[in-house]
Amino acid sequence: MSVLRALVVDDDATYRRILDQSLRRLGVTEVSLAGDTSLARGKLEREPFDIITIDVVLRGESGLDLLKWVRANYPRVTAILVTSGSQAQASSAVDGLLLGAAALIIKPSGPDASARLDAALKDSIAVVARTTGTIPRITTGSIPRVAAPPPPRIMARDLVPCTREVIAVGSSTGGPPAVLLFLSSLPPGFRTPILLTQHMPALHVPHFAALLRDRTGLAVAVAEHGERVVPGRIYVAPGGAHLRVSRQGAQLVLLHDDGPEEHFCKPAVDPMFRSVATACGAASIGVVLTGMGSDGALGAMSLRERGAPVLVQDKASSVVWGMPGAVVAKGAADVVAPIGELAQRVVSLSTTFSITRTA
Repeated sequence: MSVLRALVVDDDATYRRILDQSLRRLGVTEVSLAGDTSLARGKLEREPFDIITIDVVLRGESGLDLLKWVRANYPRVTAILVTSGSQAQASSAVDGLLLGAAALIIKPSGPDASARLDAALKDSIAVVARTTGTIPRITTGSIPRVAAPPPPRIMARDLVPCTREVIAVGSSTGGPPAVLLFLSSLPPGFRTPILLTQHMPALHVPHFAALLRDRTGLAVAVAEHGERVVPGRIYVAPGGAHLRVSRQGAQLVLLHDDGPEEHFCKPAVDPMFRSVATACGAASIGVVLTGMGSDGALGAMSLRERGAPVLVQDKASSVVWGMPGAVVAKGAADVVAPIGELAQRVVSLSTTFSITRTA
């Protein structure tokens, strides 16, 4: 591992030491500690850092104010929010993800707290160790015109008119701002329902859904078990359960699945994709955005095998090209495009089209 330098910002002296020990166990070479934002700014101005951990609530200034300053002045520093699991801080923590924090970690407690903290920090540190630590800037500027995407894969012989029933979107590390841009780029009146699985602590999911609703003006809500899928709505996977879809006659119904974690995640993208492939087949679209690991790759293969197109965010605009890259490696990606183009590509594929049915 290359030399890594981290700055820990937390007004709790005990937790500063805990984070110091965890980072060093994970191979961070140099760790500097700051108890307030003023000290943190001074250290950043004098010393080079690869990683900064920030508590959301700090004395004197919000951790989000420090995060904004870091993103504006030191965009190559990877910011990780490490905060308590309280309702009071949940909304602010989600705001931090939209401001460009690469990850959100809830301070663990209990006898295995050290091991859980190490596990939570490990992936973020691995990303920084393999890359420059740069978090791409995602803006909501104009979307460039792109060529028409390739048609969905042909399955058999006779062409049959069809419309998309659902779009399934999966994301993880760096996902919240990418999801926000994707949804904001959809045209007014877009009616195809969207299912969204974002890797996120359960406490923060309702705030994430509410923020997306407020920022986009779209009908975004946490999916309810047994809820019917209707046009024009966006359904966010609940915290602590996989989101699946099932067909009951002509109606699509959402289900909460309390099964085991997949890819150490719950909710995970693969269960959602598999259920969409089974229920909707070629009348669906899969989208994989930035994220660590390979969640979504196997599910994307299921979608593509049933004739559904799969689109993935490109490497340059991804915070981590793990999940999208895994889909490409499996040969399951029909389109690889920058985040600013994906909505337009999806819209092009969502209009009435023709597929082939097996006899």
